Amino acid sequence: MNGIYVLTEKDQKYETKNLYEEVFQDDKGPFSDWYYEDRCRDNVIVCRKENGEAVAMAHLNPFTVGGKNGQTAEIYYIYAVATKKEYRHKGYMTDVLKKSFEILRDKRVPFCFLIPVSESLYRSFGFYTVSKFTFERIRDFSRVVANYDLYIMEDENYVRRARKEDELCENREDGLPKNPNIMVKIISKKSFVKFSGLSEDANETEIIDWLRNQRIYIAEAV
Repeated sequence: MNGIYVLTEKDQKYETKNLYEEVFQDDKGPFSDWYYEDRCRDNVIVCRKENGEAVAMAHLNPFTVGGKNGQTAEIYYIYAVATKKEYRHKGYMTDVLKKSFEILRDKRVPFCFLIPVSESLYRSFGFYTVSKFTFERIRDFSRVVANYDLYIMEDENYVRRARKEDELCENREDGLPKNPNIMVKIISKKSFVKFSGLSEDANETEIIDWLRNQRIYIAEAV
């Protein structure tokens, strides 16, 4: 039972919970219990197993992004990228991320994003820094629409999760790096130019420049 596995059923995803709590120790307890029970209902977890044990993983958490012209698209937040300490520097995380990008290409998503601890690490995987992470959540969504060009769309499920996340994070460290940034990787250029309105001839540099010129609101920790 060695190799890369794509976990789509919630019961399967619990196989990675020990790794999550080992690497993200501040999350252990009520937060990780909630995360695996709720957030793992609709995400995808890619993991590497050795002898049946999950030793490396990345969580692909779906969101809907909206834009100032009314356009929307499904995107994914790459979260909980982790490798068990004794299995690091073996290329397992590279394999996990490559499989993650393959899944997202099949879904034809325009881009994915993450909040890196080390920006230099993710540049080697094709990520670019485009914006600052927003620490303070804006409660009035109409303010978001009025003041930002790109933002995560809100529905009943989103609002419920955001409130629970804020409640659970109120008296604990948020686990984010100091002065966190948003990094983006373009997955499907065709989907991205359709979403953004850019020319089909736009190259990756022009796409990233376009993103950097947008007012982006992302306040998601998971």
